[in-house]
Amino acid sequence: MAETRVANGMTPQVWDDDFSIEYFQTNPFAMYAGTGDNNIIRMKEDFASKRGNGITFPFITNLERGTIFDRQPLRGHEDVLGEYGDTIFWRMRKKGISLHELDVDLDAIDMRKAAKGNLRTWADEDVKYETIDRLGDVGVNCDVPFDLSTVAQKNAWLSANQDRVLFGNSRQNTSTSFATAIGNVDSVNDKLTRNNVSLLKRMALSARPRITPIRVERASNRRYFVAFAHPFVFRDFKNDAEDVTAKVSVIERNEGIFLGGDREFDGVIIHEVDDMPIYTGIGNGGIDVSPVYVMGQEALGWAIKSRYSSRTQEDDYGQVQGLGMVGKWGMKKLCYGYGSDNAAVIGKQRGVVTGFFSAVGD
Repeated sequence: MAETRVANGMTPQVWDDDFSIEYFQTNPFAMYAGTGDNNIIRMKEDFASKRGNGITFPFITNLERGTIFDRQPLRGHEDVLGEYGDTIFWRMRKKGISLHELDVDLDAIDMRKAAKGNLRTWADEDVKYETIDRLGDVGVNCDVPFDLSTVAQKNAWLSANQDRVLFGNSRQNTSTSFATAIGNVDSVNDKLTRNNVSLLKRMALSARPRITPIRVERASNRRYFVAFAHPFVFRDFKNDAEDVTAKVSVIERNEGIFLGGDREFDGVIIHEVDDMPIYTGIGNGGIDVSPVYVMGQEALGWAIKSRYSSRTQEDDYGQVQGLGMVGKWGMKKLCYGYGSDNAAVIGKQRGVVTGFFSAVGD
């Protein structure tokens, strides 16, 4: 029996006009950014209504210990106020998408809606990536990208920040040479553990000039810091904390197991950040190493002329529509860049302790 079959090319294709987008981790640093000096990312918008560039972040250090007693003259024994600062410059940052009217009409999905959503995602991720990149900066002014830095620039940064940098599980791993120090980090002993989190916190509290916690409970004098770690490093911390987790209540344990995400230990809130860098093959035996940043107040400065906002443009008699996202800002790891004549202070990170730990993959 003869059957009539559909001819090639005659089968219609039906497309759903809904579309999915690639997953991205929303900016985990956003909750810690603000204009107050108790934020780890200190924002300044002084140029929002002014022309010019270069916003200065000033710092005042504590007076040296010591007291003048009784009839000892105060005149001639005054202390010098420790005044330092760092300057951040803004740049124009932008991204655009151009759509032709014909393609918009022919496409199965709403291309304008997709373009707008993608640009919003890009702007959020741009701030996140810039934050991560600037935390890793080295050099005498903490302003040289790690991947572009020379041996001398890494060594200069390490020399100025001996009280603010940890390699693995011991301060004895450090050296005057960054390559030597990072080469001491191995895959067995130098994972992020509870003990190492406590060590990083003690370093933050003992560093001079001091790293100010993000919060202090006055009654108990409990100090809080925030840390950010790559998933491989965070995995090792969770594995080390399993015996503690097993002892907490069922509800808390279930939340930790099923919700994942952040942990708190010894006053340090630890965030898992997907896009933290991995430095390939620079550890002991060629292992991968990743930084952990333990931060207090004013770890980063964010100089803003204008925040990201959308723009549109029409061309060719309205046939072509451009969608853009434009912002004017700059970000920097704050550093005691200039000020009082104290060579022991210049070049130090303002509000962050950097730890390097094993980041061996699964």
